[in-house]
Amino acid sequence: MPRRHALLALVQCLYHISWVTATLLFSNLSAAPTPPLSPLALRPQASGFDFDLYSALPPASSTVSSNFTDLPDDCAQYIGPGKECTAGMYAAGVTFEDCGAPFTVCRCADATMSMDTVLDRLGRVPVGLRRFVGTVLILNSTVPHAYTMSNGDIHLFGDCAMDTWVHEATHSYDFATSSPHSSSAAWGQAILADTCVPDNYSLTNQVEDFAQMSVIKTYTLLYDGHLPPGFRADCMAQQLDFMDTLPLYAADALFGNTCAIGDGQLGVRHDTPPTTLDPARAFATVSVDWSASPAAALDLNPVPTSTPADSGARSGRQAPLLLPFAALLGLAFRAAYI
Repeated sequence: MPRRHALLALVQCLYHISWVTATLLFSNLSAAPTPPLSPLALRPQASGFDFDLYSALPPASSTVSSNFTDLPDDCAQYIGPGKECTAGMYAAGVTFEDCGAPFTVCRCADATMSMDTVLDRLGRVPVGLRRFVGTVLILNSTVPHAYTMSNGDIHLFGDCAMDTWVHEATHSYDFATSSPHSSSAAWGQAILADTCVPDNYSLTNQVEDFAQMSVIKTYTLLYDGHLPPGFRADCMAQQLDFMDTLPLYAADALFGNTCAIGDGQLGVRHDTPPTTLDPARAFATVSVDWSASPAAALDLNPVPTSTPADSGARSGRQAPLLLPFAALLGLAFRAAYI
């Protein structure tokens, strides 16, 4: 067995075991979704994501509305020798122009991403998804990876690309109720009816496939119904159709100008409207530059949508990172990438 495949198998094994421990240790958190333990037996269309999501996502300006004298418990428990943050930590309440409810961001003193980078990327996460995000922890690593807790808290290590931010925010959305979309019978049936998934990481299980498909769906809404270069719709048509059935993935919900969308979604953590709405922040699709990659354009299938089609960082998700088993214990969910 190739070394990379062996590492992947070990990670998946540890991941499955950690679920049982996590459920017992964190029973006071919001209900964790029941994990599908089986990898998917479909064909990946790519080894990972390497397309431009960052520049197409409209930024939301931010204001540090409060500085915490005492760290929130959701952050303080991860500081100390042998823990995720071995340096000091700074915590702030951050308000974005499209939402009146502040987000708590805790940054380890030696974190790879600067606070400016964090606020830029968090602000680019579509507000329809961002409103489900809990506390955000920013930590140091030479290898970018991230995970999301069942209470919506996100831990990001290293310099995480934009697709990772959207992926993890999708977990926050998916875990917001006791009936995650990724664990539904309809989603499982959609996978069974298809022959491919977006990339290698999607094969981990149907929870990860859902989060990766959310990234793909976000891209298609931004790029006027087009899939990323090199991706085809026909082999994952049922998964795409499933995403279309979710009200969140309508352009006016995902890319609305306020977190107070009022669409009846359960588990929303930020739904206070901003004091002032900027009418100039209207959603607009991005033109596809065919000249940049004419060969890829031949493989780019437009995806029909039932709604109007509505950075610098490299958007790429690759194989899972091998982590010590001790680091996995206590997590309601962990999705790690390099």
